Amino acid sequence: MSKLLLISLGKLNGAVLEAAARDGRFPHIIVATRNVAAAKLRANAARVGAALEDEYPRIDVVAFDFNAPDAAEALRRIQPDLMLAAPTLLPWWKLTGHANPRIRALPFGGWLACHLAPMLTLRAAWEKSDLHCPWVSATYPDVVNPILHMTGSGPIVGIGNVSECLPKIRFLASQHSNAPISELAIKLVGSHALSTLFYREEAVKELPPFLLQVLWHGHDISLAIKDKLRSIKMPVAHDLEINRITASAGLGVLAALLGDEPQALHAPAPNGLVGGYPVKISRKGVAIDLPSDWHLEQALGVNASALSFDGISAIEKDGTVIFTEKCAAALKVLLGEDWPRLRPESAPAMAAKLIAAVSS
Repeated sequence: MSKLLLISLGKLNGAVLEAAARDGRFPHIIVATRNVAAAKLRANAARVGAALEDEYPRIDVVAFDFNAPDAAEALRRIQPDLMLAAPTLLPWWKLTGHANPRIRALPFGGWLACHLAPMLTLRAAWEKSDLHCPWVSATYPDVVNPILHMTGSGPIVGIGNVSECLPKIRFLASQHSNAPISELAIKLVGSHALSTLFYREEAVKELPPFLLQVLWHGHDISLAIKDKLRSIKMPVAHDLEINRITASAGLGVLAALLGDEPQALHAPAPNGLVGGYPVKISRKGVAIDLPSDWHLEQALGVNASALSFDGISAIEKDGTVIFTEKCAAALKVLLGEDWPRLRPESAPAMAAKLIAAVSS
């Protein structure tokens, strides 16, 4: 019986637990968390809800703190077949609509340290555990995963982001061509920044760089769809309910990693690459699945260029992140000191400063 391990039970993994329990492809789910009592209540709710939909997964809750000295041994005892982690020191929902204009002015990439710091700690426990099962991340994977791979081991793939762009493209392409969605074949190379723009209420002047192929019975209608992407609107409530979208995006990836037959999907940061790509996923691993006339270097370049829309100029080979001038200036206003770049080892210190700025 395959064991899916969820590290901690925050807002996102709570949504994943509910979705996975009802899905039918995850017979054994383990929640590893510091707050065991609260997690047991949520696990019971998921179990009851799943039963009402005629699904009966086994759900266990175990005590776990990846900051603790025995974290590696705790992981080793669990022996999962697949792990999903989404830790952050400052989730996006604590920043949305913040009253402080200096906080609102900081691009998403400026908060990187708050996502990277806990993932570095978890990675240290993972490496010591000597586990070899796939590890999936939902913590700003477009950028965090590549940094982890540059500095040691890292998640095999992420969830969300690029895959969350696909529904709007499918809806638009179906409307444009008057074709059933099931008859459309779509492949997209795109970034975290692209996904954040797709659910805004207003049209956008400029989209981050991306590659898109839309085929209908072999006919390429990509250009017509590209021309309409800036103007389409499908706003969603930017609140905690949006975690259900990311959870849905993650189920296919998680199930594919437990299956024998490769599944054609989209996902961020496959094998530590920057940005998102079409992929084929199975228990054997994750492979890039580009159209025949696209080249990997082209796709990598597109996603590297898109980083600036998140406030990141570049990621160096040692994992050091160079912020754009706009992002660095916003950081200086917010923190009162210069942070033109972030080295991985400096992430905890910078995260503490960012958290203090938000709390003050």
